[in-house]
Amino acid sequence: MLGIISTLTFFLFGSLFPVFLWVTATGKMDPGFHRFILGLASLVGGMGVVFFGLMDAGFVVKMSAAVWLVSLLSVAWFYWNRERIQAWVVTIPSLIGVVLVMETITALTGSDFLFKGVSILGGLILSGSVFSMLLGHWYLNVVDLPIRLLKRSVFLLLTLLTARLLWDISHLLIGTVDAGGVLLTILEFIETFNGFFLGIALLFGTALPIVLCLLTLRVVKIHSTQSATGLLYVVVISILMGDLIYKYYALQFGIFL
Repeated sequence: MLGIISTLTFFLFGSLFPVFLWVTATGKMDPGFHRFILGLASLVGGMGVVFFGLMDAGFVVKMSAAVWLVSLLSVAWFYWNRERIQAWVVTIPSLIGVVLVMETITALTGSDFLFKGVSILGGLILSGSVFSMLLGHWYLNVVDLPIRLLKRSVFLLLTLLTARLLWDISHLLIGTVDAGGVLLTILEFIETFNGFFLGIALLFGTALPIVLCLLTLRVVKIHSTQSATGLLYVVVISILMGDLIYKYYALQFGIFL
């Protein structure tokens, strides 16, 4: 299971991380920032392909993963020394990656549409948190960047987290889980020993990041980018921990939060 969780996490990050370049594509960003984003996506995505190659998912799907990685590397190479990027071009490998992620989930887990949906949302949230943190860090080196870029990135992350919160609440109210042959509501399951860490995921993967994003927007408003970056570091750690726990419960108990 650890291999599946790692593979999905790397794959989702590599696929979805470049999408957030839409936030800065229209701004006067240092080309080094775009190179770093594309390079990091390629590195993490490449690790996902390596992990995926070690798993029993079928030759066609593995070759599709390799083709996706080549497309991402090609885009990274094309824009490596260019001053500006075209966000729609960068999005093409991401769209290919999303389709491949769907096929990967089917090949590795056979899970239904709900797992695919929450996996994509979780991947966007994790990618958005890392992107916002790196963008905030860039303000420490390039002081004349427009503050609206960081504000836009954090607001987008907050919107994604709010969508997850609404989904979590609705699923907590109506969802059930088979706990050793006993059918429990998810709220009842959280009170058991096996469900304890699901409560941790809800706290650190959804609730705490929302509060921290609201605080970040407040400090961004007064142009305190150093404080905002510090908060975003905590957001990344919190979301990553919650995301891994969410994936575990989805695979182990069929709880799609």
